[in-house]
Amino acid sequence: MFDPAKFLIRLNYLYGRFIGVINFEIDMETGKAWISRKATIYAAIANTLIFGMVPLLINSQIWKVLLVNANRLHEYVFLVMMCMRISCVFVTILSRWWQRQRIVDLLCSHYRLTVKQPQVMRLTRNGVISKVISGTLTEGIHMALGLYGLHDKLTPIMALSVFPLYVLIGLLNFILAQFYFALLNVHGHYLLINQDLRSIVAETHLLELDHSRMFSQVKSFALATRLNSLARFQSQLQSLIERMTKIFGLQTLCMCIIFTVTMISGVYYTFSAFKYGILNINWSSWYNLLVLCGVISYIADSYITHSITSYVKDKHAETVELVAQYPTFAHGLDERLVIAFESFQMQLIRNPLKLSVMGLYNMDRRNVIAMFGSLISYSLILIQYDIKYYKSN
Repeated sequence: MFDPAKFLIRLNYLYGRFIGVINFEIDMETGKAWISRKATIYAAIANTLIFGMVPLLINSQIWKVLLVNANRLHEYVFLVMMCMRISCVFVTILSRWWQRQRIVDLLCSHYRLTVKQPQVMRLTRNGVISKVISGTLTEGIHMALGLYGLHDKLTPIMALSVFPLYVLIGLLNFILAQFYFALLNVHGHYLLINQDLRSIVAETHLLELDHSRMFSQVKSFALATRLNSLARFQSQLQSLIERMTKIFGLQTLCMCIIFTVTMISGVYYTFSAFKYGILNINWSSWYNLLVLCGVISYIADSYITHSITSYVKDKHAETVELVAQYPTFAHGLDERLVIAFESFQMQLIRNPLKLSVMGLYNMDRRNVIAMFGSLISYSLILIQYDIKYYKSN
């Protein structure tokens, strides 16, 4: 039976191999990953070609064409954004080379967990489809807008200059998508853990109504065995999350920097577009509609990508709440079942879930809100500077 999620993941893998982000091979039928000479040579050539074209992008001064009625501040902001993007992508690609074996081991660990819980693929299907659609739309609309702005000035040299720019954007989106898919897989496993926990809690409450001592002991032993098995699986899953945050720590930091710089410059350029009459309120214009669709798709894609961290933490918090229900059970339950609940609770208390970015901060709602506050502040600084020193025509 055709599975759209598996098909999209396969396309995502092939695209990653094509642009050189994935420098190893994955068997899409089994999920196993390994390092091969063919993948190594191709990825090295692809990375060299892409970054070898960056000087051509800089020498072309393409921002003078893309930024209509540009002033000095527009150019400085664009150059800072482009330099930050190129630097962060370069660092990210390098980190994928020196941590390649650890990434392969991480993928194999994900595969082993998925083998234990194959139904996780069904639970993550909608998340995979929504991320691929939002990412593809965002990248496609941005490319269409850039080509529209160059349609009357496009030359072979300009086309060669634009190509690495869009490839770099593609690299960023793909790297973000990989981290998203990894956390989405974790989210699916937590859904199954909580589903089993709710079942165990419900069956434990039913034992309170059963007065057959022999049946109660047998059932309690079975529930304690299930609970201990679930605790071991949760411990393995959380260990996998910790490995993942360490491996992708530098990449996540770079992606956060790029997201911050992009959002600040995006707000400023939106203000400039209205100030200098590049955009107007006439939404019957195809260009303006395309811009609106690009903004909406980018916001939707960013929300989908970054919200997965909150969803994982919410499910972990739900796990903690479910395990913490054992004191509400009636007295007289089998001691083995009570010990299993206490042991699971102590495990969760001793090892709280933290999605850390290189130990600098944790990825949670509080820090996201603080980041958006900083984005607004820096955007207003740029806008105020523009209003003060540059006049519209």
